[in-house]
Amino acid sequence: SKPSALPILNNLFLETQKDGKMKIIATDMEVGISTLVDVEVVEAGSITIPARKFYDILKELPEGEVEISVTKNNTVNIKDKKSFFKIMGLGKEEYPKLPEFSTTDAVEVEQSLIKESLSLTAFAISHDETRYVLNGVLVSIQGNNIRFVATDGRRLAFYKKEIKQKITKGMDMIIPAKTIYELLKLLEWDGLVKIIHTQNKVIFSLGDTYLTSSLIEGNFPNYEQVIPKEEKTQVQANREEFLQAVRRAALLTSPEAPALKFDFIKNKIIVSAKTPNMGEAKEELAAEFKGQEVTIGFNPGYFMDVLKNLSDEKISISLNEADKPGLVKGREGYLYVIMPMQLN
Repeated sequence: SKPSALPILNNLFLETQKDGKMKIIATDMEVGISTLVDVEVVEAGSITIPARKFYDILKELPEGEVEISVTKNNTVNIKDKKSFFKIMGLGKEEYPKLPEFSTTDAVEVEQSLIKESLSLTAFAISHDETRYVLNGVLVSIQGNNIRFVATDGRRLAFYKKEIKQKITKGMDMIIPAKTIYELLKLLEWDGLVKIIHTQNKVIFSLGDTYLTSSLIEGNFPNYEQVIPKEEKTQVQANREEFLQAVRRAALLTSPEAPALKFDFIKNKIIVSAKTPNMGEAKEELAAEFKGQEVTIGFNPGYFMDVLKNLSDEKISISLNEADKPGLVKGREGYLYVIMPMQLN
């Protein structure tokens, strides 16, 4: 935890286990992480220890074994061959317990699927605290489909994937941004993760490590009605070339004129910016084109977010009118909706 009303939340909870393991727990009451490490247990016991100071000491010690012992008054001694530290811990009595759970109804999913899906949606989370329900990613599991949705009201990222396990009881949960950023650090590109949903909590089980989190309560908006159904213009372009063109043209936008102008015309896209008293930029790239020509304004940051997170060689963009949302499509099951901006 950051400095909080409960000083013990600034501590790690350490407890020896019977099988030559030590359990380490950290929590801020909203998110909690528990993991096991291999140790040689000389004498069983438990303590809570100031996390930042403990981490700083271990980081500076050379490679090799370290001995941790607790003496009276919760004093913690840390020593290796040449160094000795003594820091004050606190007893475990006040340390909050992480929720108990059963893995009976767990949904087992590839870690890579969760990691990829969160990476392609989490950047669209809203950071406006007045719209609390949008401060996370909606994860919806129905049958053998899993959906990830994030929106800040001006753009929306959606990804639908199939999972091997078919579940009979569906689950919808809004996972807070903070939990997602911690989970992305823990997830690997191989292996499985178990997801356990209980009332207003979610637990992710990754081998010896568990991440528990409170969920955002409330109703996520009806995202399906935001996704455009009509496509009067369809354009396909090289993702990396498009990203570089947007990035360069965006150099000539300003807070007064934040929109980039996109001209989708036969066989090409022209991206331009014009800012009074500053100057103008113009980029042109080849594209496959079907339908009506259209000129539309978009926030360049919203385009850059999706283009740099996707790794597809090509992307397609579907448009209707200059005042209707644009739709970016990447790999199968992935959609990204961007609201247009007025051009000055």
